[in-house]
Amino acid sequence: MDIVPLFGLSSIKFGASKAHAIEVFGNPDAVENESGRNGVSSEIWEYQSHGIRLYFDPDLNFILWDISITSDNVQLNSINPIGIKESELLAYFPSLVLEVNDGIFKEYVDTKNELLFFLRDNIVKRIDVSPNLDDYLKRFG
Repeated sequence: MDIVPLFGLSSIKFGASKAHAIEVFGNPDAVENESGRNGVSSEIWEYQSHGIRLYFDPDLNFILWDISITSDNVQLNSINPIGIKESELLAYFPSLVLEVNDGIFKEYVDTKNELLFFLRDNIVKRIDVSPNLDDYLKRFG
């Protein structure tokens, strides 16, 4: 699977329905905040075997609006970022900006491509892929 910045993954794009997610990945292993019952947050589908979490927007008929990735099989520009060291991440993606550094955890962002890299002990553990919010709302809102 490839990360397609601003659009999602090669296998599923932002704006996809939950039914489409089931076609692509099958039934989720876990569902958080089903039907947006807390009235605020997304419905989140976790696919442990794929190392992804899909976030469905309760305000727009539960279409896909965000993806969290922990799988080391996912690629970005032919690179597998999960599990690489901070120095490698910055060598591959020199335009990243450090936003959080508490000594254990770090967050690097690529604002142009709406990517967020979470590191623990200087190793990439998760990537969040988001659409450009203005474009997303124009297309789906």
